[in-house]
Amino acid sequence: MSNNKTHPDKITILRLSAIGDVLMLLPAVRLLKRQFPDTQIDWLIDQPIASLISEVSEVNVVAIDKPRSFSDYRQLRKQWRNKNTGQLISFQTSFVSNMLMALLPADHKTGFGAPYSREGHHLFTDTAYDLPPQLHQVEIFFALAKKFSGITEDITISASDLSLPIHANDKAWATEQLQSHTKWIAINPMASTQEKTWPAESYIGLIQELNNRYPRHQIALTGGPSAKEVELGLYIQSQLSIPCLNLIGQTSLNQLAAILNQVNLLVSPDTGPLHLANAVATPVVGLYAVTRPEYIGPYNQLQNCINIYAQSAQTFMHKSAEKLPWQKKISSLEAIKLISVEQVLNKIDTLNL
Repeated sequence: MSNNKTHPDKITILRLSAIGDVLMLLPAVRLLKRQFPDTQIDWLIDQPIASLISEVSEVNVVAIDKPRSFSDYRQLRKQWRNKNTGQLISFQTSFVSNMLMALLPADHKTGFGAPYSREGHHLFTDTAYDLPPQLHQVEIFFALAKKFSGITEDITISASDLSLPIHANDKAWATEQLQSHTKWIAINPMASTQEKTWPAESYIGLIQELNNRYPRHQIALTGGPSAKEVELGLYIQSQLSIPCLNLIGQTSLNQLAAILNQVNLLVSPDTGPLHLANAVATPVVGLYAVTRPEYIGPYNQLQNCINIYAQSAQTFMHKSAEKLPWQKKISSLEAIKLISVEQVLNKIDTLNL
């Protein structure tokens, strides 16, 4: 690879959240480091998920508290007044990240042009690069890094580009939790929104049938600490006639990554832990009804997704999927219910566990 850019002293990456997007940014980060090996690369990231990339050696993690009020923005501006982010690249187009891009001092500010600029994102940049339409999120980030680096040749994104390193202490902790069995299937029941979350009864039916088909595999439930996630996990567990390990709300993000690294499979809707499993090279079966896996699915494992987005578009939007914007999320609580337990089981059967 070659580029036509001089090597900057410093690059600052702005991508505050969320878990899936942070993980899908890793290939772009590694590309920047390969192209500018002597450049200091800082990553501004939201405090609650900063630990997730603590083992990524290519960058310096700069954890900040995401501003939530006018006074927060004012305080942040004061803190950064005498600092310089160097070459600032924003890989996020939310209102909050756009305000941060406006406030942070930089030699130059780079971001997205058409068709991925949102919330007036391009107005806060010195250079906004137009990119090809209908790319996967990993490829969107990667294409912006290529543009910044002046790279015009095609580059393949490898599995190692997507990989998330895990600390030895977290690996040891996960091994201790899973030591009772040698084979595990993890189920991450809840997504960030109800539209993406499969019904509890479907998970219960799936787990019971998994026990029949794969009796040597133990079931583990995973998820975050929110009250709704914990409640859902406890309900699923209470309705099962077989034992399962309920780790919902019991792990840090780093420990969750280690758990997912050691299981044989994760079944999950479109949510952060799905990408976390993908980043630690664990097979996943993703449940996609209201978002396109081709846009936001587990990169390099799209063939393992249950994809009924086209059916949902026709049923609930009365349009073909081709007529909807690429990044459109279908607003329907009923769409995810169209995924059957049998569909998921059939997909799992193809993985040869």
